[in-house]
Amino acid sequence: MSLNELSVGIVAPSDEIRAALRSQVSDSGIAAQVHESAHYCLSRNDSSTRRLASAGVDLILVDMDDPEAGLQSLRVLQATLPDAWLFVLAEQTDPQILIECMRAGARDVITKPVGPRALSQALTRFVGERQREDQRETGSIYCVTTAKGGSGATTVAINLASCLSEIRSRRVAFIDLNYPVGDAAAYLNLRPHFTLSEALAAAPRLDTVLLESYMSHTEGFSVLAGFKDYIPGASLDHQALAKVLEVASRSYQDVVIDLPSLLDERTLHTVTEMAKVVLLILTPELPALWRTERLLQFFGKNGTREKLRVIVNRSNKRDDITEKEITKVLETPVYWRLPNNYASSIQSINSGKPVVVINHSDLSRSYRELARELTGVPGANKNQGLLGFLFR
Repeated sequence: MSLNELSVGIVAPSDEIRAALRSQVSDSGIAAQVHESAHYCLSRNDSSTRRLASAGVDLILVDMDDPEAGLQSLRVLQATLPDAWLFVLAEQTDPQILIECMRAGARDVITKPVGPRALSQALTRFVGERQREDQRETGSIYCVTTAKGGSGATTVAINLASCLSEIRSRRVAFIDLNYPVGDAAAYLNLRPHFTLSEALAAAPRLDTVLLESYMSHTEGFSVLAGFKDYIPGASLDHQALAKVLEVASRSYQDVVIDLPSLLDERTLHTVTEMAKVVLLILTPELPALWRTERLLQFFGKNGTREKLRVIVNRSNKRDDITEKEITKVLETPVYWRLPNNYASSIQSINSGKPVVVINHSDLSRSYRELARELTGVPGANKNQGLLGFLFR
């Protein structure tokens, strides 16, 4: 798509604002069709909504002079034209209003008064993103799950994401699927404005730009926080979740998913089917071993067992249950052992940072080696010195 193929909609009660936007489109040299409405789109059946829908506009500029009517217009237009981008024109205002605009369907905010450069940049972002979507390669999805709570799966997932982001500046996303409440944000001391709930609700119109707007950022990677509200017994829309993961894999080189094994069978199958590898975390204790055996049987039935990699967490040479015994019971070899380092783990929890960020312990080294093993990216040779470190 090129700029001269764009069809732009303008929703603004002010004659002055509509005229200014129309003039700026013309002055910018963008040969786009412009469809204007002097009235907010308050329902699917009103004339303003029908006019824009029949024109098949690519993006719509909505003036937020009346915040309540503007929000309603965003909701109506998002439902009526899910593929159209909605840009909000607003004065610098309460951040909560802008958050509500994003939740209602807006993909970007242009600060008023709108200058020709700001408008041209907004249109260029739209075209650039559409072109990148057509060309972008799919990244790798790594799931981290466990059969028994308390095994440290969330901690492993967070540290894996941090390590992946260190490898040649890879773009990494962390998605918290823990249900009914996600707690990865708390582990990372984040206060997210958006969560997985917003991404799932926006699935029909989700793309890289919108997904990125829902992300929080920490320690070199992006975080899509888990559900904030406790709603026991609710089920996930597996189709919406598949779209979120599809967009994430097109937007990031690596996607790490904190995947609870208590999700319904269909959702588990959807996620693991899209994954490159599923890391199955267990601690060297009998209850964890029993539950892991049953989870392995489930994965065998849904056809994804070959993706599983058994990770023994909090491993110690003095463990009562040996690696040989684990392999015999599970009929699956142990892929990796993460050493038990209580002091580093507590330090990580108290600081709200991954272990690999705050120290250089044996546990940190093991996490980094695991990340490189999964990606196939070799580590630096110990004899390479400083140059080897710089060009890892």
